[in-house]
Amino acid sequence: IIARAEHLIRKGVDPRRILLLTFTRRAAREMTDRLYLSIGDAANAVTAGTFHHFCLLTMRRMADKFGIHDFTVIDRDDQNSLMRLSRAGYVKKKEKFPRASQLVNIFSYSRNTNMNVLEYLDKYTEFDEETPNKILNIFTEYKQRKQFNRYLDFDDILYHFGKKLNEDPSIRKQLRSRYDHILVDEMQDTNPLQWLILDGLKDPAKLFCVGDDAQSIYAFRGADFRNVHSFKDRVPDSVVIKLEDNYRSTQGILDVSNWLLKESPLKYNKKLKAQRGAGIKPLLVDFDSDLDEAKWIAENLIERHEAGSLWNEHMILTRTAWGSRSVEAMLIEKNIPYIFIGGTSFLQAAHVKDLLCHGRPKNALNPPG
Repeated sequence: IIARAEHLIRKGVDPRRILLLTFTRRAAREMTDRLYLSIGDAANAVTAGTFHHFCLLTMRRMADKFGIHDFTVIDRDDQNSLMRLSRAGYVKKKEKFPRASQLVNIFSYSRNTNMNVLEYLDKYTEFDEETPNKILNIFTEYKQRKQFNRYLDFDDILYHFGKKLNEDPSIRKQLRSRYDHILVDEMQDTNPLQWLILDGLKDPAKLFCVGDDAQSIYAFRGADFRNVHSFKDRVPDSVVIKLEDNYRSTQGILDVSNWLLKESPLKYNKKLKAQRGAGIKPLLVDFDSDLDEAKWIAENLIERHEAGSLWNEHMILTRTAWGSRSVEAMLIEKNIPYIFIGGTSFLQAAHVKDLLCHGRPKNALNPPG
């Protein structure tokens, strides 16, 4: 993305006519900083940010056309509070019904996937016959409360922007005239609503999207990998360039990835090639329990250490901090030194520290030996 923006500007494209969209504010800042290091002050003229930032900034500059004068953007906690108030009039005390936070998630997901609420509930939930209509009534009141208080939640930002962009020809014409090039990073993490926005902005602007259709991890937030996988179908005159040379992993690891891609019912039609050599072939070991797994890891580390490897030459990766608890406990039991990165380590957990505090007075009164 950075190289593309730099190339366009060096070729004479006005940086003010380049729109760079990414998934997080951190990524947007990093891209702007790197572009500044490459081309200097011209980077400051590029419009760069997240989808939410771009849409909100545009709507505020065109407040009359979008009808959002004096609106306040609320966060997820405010959404939950407002949904709780909306829910109260329809749900009896102790009635088994989705909590306010669950309703906010349903509302958000249906918005981001650009689906009708009842359609979403029918497709992705198993509620009884009465619940969907009650949820729909709660959502109607939720939207009315937002409108009355002049609130916008994060999903409203994309929804209202996309709706106006595709329904109002004058807005679409005005916004399409602003940019010649639209660059999108992490395209596999975009959702149907974000695609609707891109579709409304392109032509004559050219889309340049970077993404990996085998690396989409935000499906729970509505991300649709088909925005990459089916790009050629959605933009028939597009050119797809496959980047199959991998500079991060060794071929042993990529062979596993290639096997998974081949076994998939989807046709990825790509084969990854390592630039770091063959490497060590990964080993898959199956265990009956977390404790068995932790014990195997600890014993394997001890064997490696006794063979001459240093402790700091090893790394253990887990999906979540909670998932590392058994491993961490076994490392402590086996006196294996480690550094915990991300989340709270086992010994720093509040309940463990409380237990250790209770044991200290006893040890002080009865010292060992």
